[in-house]
Amino acid sequence: MHILIVKRGALGDVVRTAYFARALKERQGKGIRISWITSTDALPLLRFNPYIDDVWTSFEEAGPYVLDIVFSLDDERDALEGVASLCTHALRGAFLHQAGQPTYSADTAEWFDMGLLSRLGKDCADNLKKRNTRGHAQIFADIFGTPKPEPTFYGNPILESQVEGEFGENALYIGINAYAGGRWPSKELPLAEQEGLIDALLAWGRRMGWDLRVVLLGAGPDRKKNQDIAGRFGKEIQAAETDNSVLRLAAVVSKMHYLITSDSLPMHLAIAQRRPCLAFFCPTSAAEIDDFGLCRKLVSTGPDYCSYKPGADNTSITAERIMAALDHKWISLSASSEAVASDVRAGGELN
Repeated sequence: MHILIVKRGALGDVVRTAYFARALKERQGKGIRISWITSTDALPLLRFNPYIDDVWTSFEEAGPYVLDIVFSLDDERDALEGVASLCTHALRGAFLHQAGQPTYSADTAEWFDMGLLSRLGKDCADNLKKRNTRGHAQIFADIFGTPKPEPTFYGNPILESQVEGEFGENALYIGINAYAGGRWPSKELPLAEQEGLIDALLAWGRRMGWDLRVVLLGAGPDRKKNQDIAGRFGKEIQAAETDNSVLRLAAVVSKMHYLITSDSLPMHLAIAQRRPCLAFFCPTSAAEIDDFGLCRKLVSTGPDYCSYKPGADNTSITAERIMAALDHKWISLSASSEAVASDVRAGGELN
């Protein structure tokens, strides 16, 4: 059997959808071939996954094959046109109707009814998102016809070894990713709250007698902001270098004892690599994120929570609420013995 998955973005969605490669292999047996069409940016996230046989960045690469089933999981017009060019016996997901209008198969309606392609209209789609209580992994287990998968990630061993040497063995590392790539301003933690959070973490570490280090995550312009923040605090703060590779970001995340993050790629990388974290949510749905017992969720109390508005009111996401919501037990255990902390789970949703 030859299966093709079409999932090109966003990067976090690629990470969590890749959990299903193993589930599909185990369900279908060794004879299955799994190919994947993704974006150039996302390609490194799939490159080392042993359960994916081909990673392509164009539909032309799939052209020579007659596919048994295509899982079409993107909603952009160019992706749907690419899917239309494929030769397949079955298709699940989004496609172009004979009249050229985007639509989706009935067996994927639970997902696409909440999205941009919704046949029910935007207002109904938004209401469904707000009422939804099922996570991505639960919904897609039905789409793929597999059990709910476990989080997995396969990084670059060379980069992971390099990053290993950048973090000392005796310090407690807490990462902060305050940004979301610019598309969602209301996902980001305002500067005053970032600095208040750093102050609170450092003060807590000193009271406890820990060698606590804060690692700031962010690429491009966000890294420059982090460097400016780090310069105001001193040696206990560092701005991680992750500009050159998304796999370097993954490696840095894997070295954190705890991560505080927006609903963005670092959150997905933490969950996929089984690193405990706290994620804060304002314009997007917390329920839709599968925490697998690893991620606490801090939810905006604003009236437009889960509105998918880039400028939603995020003033309720504060340093004080974040500090109160942290998994203090996990962090304390990590400070004394990371091996002891490895069996602690961090899940839960906080309003």
